[in-house]
Parts: sequence; structure tokens; C-alpha cells
Amino acid sequence: MSRLFGFVINDAQRVACALHPAREALVTASAPEGWGLALYQGGEVLLQRHPKPLVGALDFYRAARDHRTDYLVGQVREPGTPAKLDNTQPFRFRSWVFARSGEVHPGHAALLDKVPDFLRRNIRGQDPTEGLFYLFLSFLHDANRMDDPNMKVTDAATALASALAIADKLVVDAGGQPPAANLVTTNGRILLAVRSGKPLWARQTNGINDCSHCADTTGDGRADRRRVNHEHVRALLLCSEPEKLPEGFEEIPDGMIVGVNRELVKTLTPIRPPA
Repeated sequence: MSRLFGFVINDAQRVACALHPAREALVTASAPEGWGLALYQGGEVLLQRHPKPLVGALDFYRAARDHRTDYLVGQVREPGTPAKLDNTQPFRFRSWVFARSGEVHPGHAALLDKVPDFLRRNIRGQDPTEGLFYLFLSFLHDANRMDDPNMKVTDAATALASALAIADKLVVDAGGQPPAANLVTTNGRILLAVRSGKPLWARQTNGINDCSHCADTTGDGRADRRRVNHEHVRALLLCSEPEKLPEGFEEIPDGMIVGVNRELVKTLTPIRPPA
């Protein structure tokens, strides 16, 4: 089941059109610990965080399809911390949002010791992912890039790799193994995703011919005879551990940071440089 996804599109009016062919990958069987969704509208971050259990399946496509946005991040909360709003992802600081799916990262207290005071005071919950997020932000701050609207994907990927290296080293030094997990982060201008030990899949849209969403006028999958094309639409969807995988997805190699810039050019960078 899909526990985490990130999405970017060049036309905020066509979210449903781009996601419709992949909608089965955006359904998770349950969300007993709650879930969250982050999106960008007019340069502002909007958060929908639901810390209460959801009865039945969670359909991220239905939750996202009516939004007019060019960036989306969704996450299904996992057990390990108290079920409350402050522990519900995605986390946000200024223009950045951050979400992670997978095993809980141990050593939360040691991780927080690596975060500068001016950032650490913004941490509200007990989820170790929030500490990792602020460690990532500290590297962006050190490079004078945290609020840079023209940041390059390579700069953000370097900061993220540095944060992950420290977090993993703390685990290894304590006698453990780095946990398997994927993550997605964005500032509404670039997007990064990490595959580390759990499946991560990508679906690229380069123009839409005979849009299945626009044809589905009944809402129950029975298309009429209209043919609507959106040749200009470009989008990228990243899904962690999808339960169903429609056509058009490609698997991201393990140990990679996926970067997506404003032109929707996708790049892959190793989390750790080759030995």
C-alpha cells in the first residue's frame, strides 16, 4: 500500500487529469494512525493533517484531485509516537515540507543534539522524522540556501545526503542498522525523494492524450465519447510501496536521491558517493 507520495505538475488546473491514470497507486488499505497532505497555493503551504484513525481505505486521489496546486506531498502515519497533530506528517518549516515512510529512526535525542538551537526550538512533536527534517534544514542554512527560491536540486540533494549520513552514523555508533525508509521533501519549487531500502516508483507524464479524467463524466469509470487532450501537461508522481501499480511506472534504484527541478527534469544522485 502506498504510504508516501510526492507529485509535481506544470499546470495546477490539471492535477486530476495527471493523477487519474495512476489513481490505484494512491489508495492505501488503512490509515489507523492518521494521515496528512501538504500542497502549495499562491506560494503558501497548506497542510491537511488528520491524527485520528481512518475507518476503511484512504484514497489519496480523491483527497488531492480537486486541488489547484503544482506540488503535493502525502503520507500515512505509522505507529511509534503518540497519535496527535504535532506528530502527524508532513512537517513544515517556512516553505519546506518533509515526509518520511518506513521504520522509525532510532536515536531521536542524539539527532536533536545535532540541530542548532534556533531551529530545534521549532520542533513540536516526538517523531524522529521531524528531527531529521530540521537537521536537513540546518545544512541548507549553513549553505545559505534555506530560503533561496532559485535553489538548485544539487544543492538540496547535498544537504539531504549530509543529514542522512549523520542520522545513519548515529544509529551505527549505537550498535544498530540504518532503518529502511523513503522520504519526500519540497519547497514548492524543487522536489526531492529518497529511496533507501523500500520500493519507490515514478510515473512521468509528458502530455495527455484522450484524458481519462475529462472523459469520466459519470464519476464511476464509464467514459463518454469525448476526447480531450492536454498536450502541454507535464507531471511526475513518486509513490512509496504502492499496493497496486498501474502501467507507466518505473522503479527508482535503491540508494538514490531523486531530484525534480522547475522544468520537471528528473535526476538521480547516489545517497552515498561510490567508494
